[in-house]
Amino acid sequence: MSHRSLSRRNASVTAAVLGLALVAACSGSDRSTGVPTAARSEATVPDQQNNPNSAAGDAKGIIYGWFDGETVPLRYSRLYFCAEPPTSAVSTRCEVGAPAMITPRDGPIPKLYTVGPAGFKPDPATVHCPGGTVCLNHPHALDLSRVGGPDSVQAPAHSHIIVDRQSGWHQTINIRVTSLDVWNEIAAAKSLAKVRELQAAGRLGPDIPTNIYFFFEVQEPTPLP
Repeated sequence: MSHRSLSRRNASVTAAVLGLALVAACSGSDRSTGVPTAARSEATVPDQQNNPNSAAGDAKGIIYGWFDGETVPLRYSRLYFCAEPPTSAVSTRCEVGAPAMITPRDGPIPKLYTVGPAGFKPDPATVHCPGGTVCLNHPHALDLSRVGGPDSVQAPAHSHIIVDRQSGWHQTINIRVTSLDVWNEIAAAKSLAKVRELQAAGRLGPDIPTNIYFFFEVQEPTPLP
């Protein structure tokens, strides 16, 4: 495995840092363009780093998440944000196992917890992003080499847990689930409190930092008929 040199990133890193203050004043409401995520090329990723708060050309749509015992719609409206450093072996620049050094905006950013099944297949109804399928505005590949995995994993399965209704950018924290029983307990509780209980009992692994950010709005659940 070879990582790209940080020196190649100096120019774009500087542009991203200087650009954050400028774009903050221009980041208004979501703009629908009708361009699907699949139609975007990887050349867009560096552009997003330089101007991560521009939604031009980004697809809009719903992916679900768990919050306080409920399943809630998360309206994604901007492409993911991953920036080096830390170095990454994939073109998306998305790294699991090291925290971000460059953020899409200044100030505190809320957390998005992603739980991923490892070594088993859960009930598909409990998986928000199926494995092998690139979810809306998600990266197609991740570098897991820092946590003992391969340096390129294609669209792993996962589900989302949020801790408040704040909209905007969220930094992803990864949690690896190695037991179907534990997964089912999380899916039934639909809360970070259950995750913390399982971690305290030694049945679930620790929080793993990433440099991955997602932008979404938390919407109200649709009432059952």
